[in-house]
Amino acid sequence: MRLFSKRKESDVEMKSNALIKGMQVGYLWIQERWANWMIRRTKNFSHRTWVTLLILFVLSMSSYSIYVVANAITRGSRNAISITSIKKPDHVTETGEDHIEAAEISEAEHIRIKKFRLYMDSLARSPSGKIRYDSITSQRPGLMDSVRFLENYFQQLKQK
Repeated sequence: MRLFSKRKESDVEMKSNALIKGMQVGYLWIQERWANWMIRRTKNFSHRTWVTLLILFVLSMSSYSIYVVANAITRGSRNAISITSIKKPDHVTETGEDHIEAAEISEAEHIRIKKFRLYMDSLARSPSGKIRYDSITSQRPGLMDSVRFLENYFQQLKQK
């Protein structure tokens, strides 16, 4: 059964080569169709028509080239392509933290946070509360870190 066997690198190379060859065949087919369409459209042209088309093509391309050159010369100091410097916006380097005022925690909120931390500590110390403490901390993994952060933040606000 070939379903689970490893593919050899030669199989991959053969598939990619087949894809490339298929693309080449398709491109050649398109080229051939385009050439045949052009031949069908121009098969009734006389020699005089071909010469007239050639002269029109040469005149139009040379007149356009002369126009481009003359326009470049007559413009003088003005550039055909304007050069503008790139300016960095002023607010790119701002983090937004300068405009944020320090959040204040009321004394009542601080007392509430302290009581919660003491409750969680008492749960962690008792054998029966340890199961509940583990359940809470597993459901809210960063809870105690947040409580410690808030207490430290309140202490810093008190010192100011």
